[in-house]
Amino acid sequence: MSAPPVPSRAPVLLVIEDDTDTRQALGEYLTALFPTARVLMSESGEAGLELAQRTRPRVVLLDLRLRGIHGFEFAERLRRSGSAPGVAIVALTGDMSPATLMKAEAAGFTAFLRKPADMDRLEAVLRPLLDPGSAPDHARAGEAPPWKTSGDASPS
Repeated sequence: MSAPPVPSRAPVLLVIEDDTDTRQALGEYLTALFPTARVLMSESGEAGLELAQRTRPRVVLLDLRLRGIHGFEFAERLRRSGSAPGVAIVALTGDMSPATLMKAEAAGFTAFLRKPADMDRLEAVLRPLLDPGSAPDHARAGEAPPWKTSGDASPS
């Protein structure tokens, strides 16, 4: 069974995760959840940076603890390159320490999610970023998104 064709102007969601099983699971889940998006995957920050510069993703779902260039360096280099203006970078990590949260805020991350990913929360964060017209009522009303008031955290 082949996947349905994706429109050429489809939003790009780039997943950068060095754990093969996690990357595969996220890729399958996100492809099913966002069938009109192009879900691309990379196993390293270096390859992910090159892919992001070529594809200009709308959203990057980024593991912070990558081999090679880590997530914070990836975010800094991507923003500095200017090749993906307005990209939303969502951190995915097991390190929920206050220092890491503060560093994520300073780096301009859009959201910060705990690993392993809670799929409902992941959808709540990604859906308004990939499909702004589908933002939940609370987001349009300027209220705090669900991931900001739960066990996960947002840097803003």
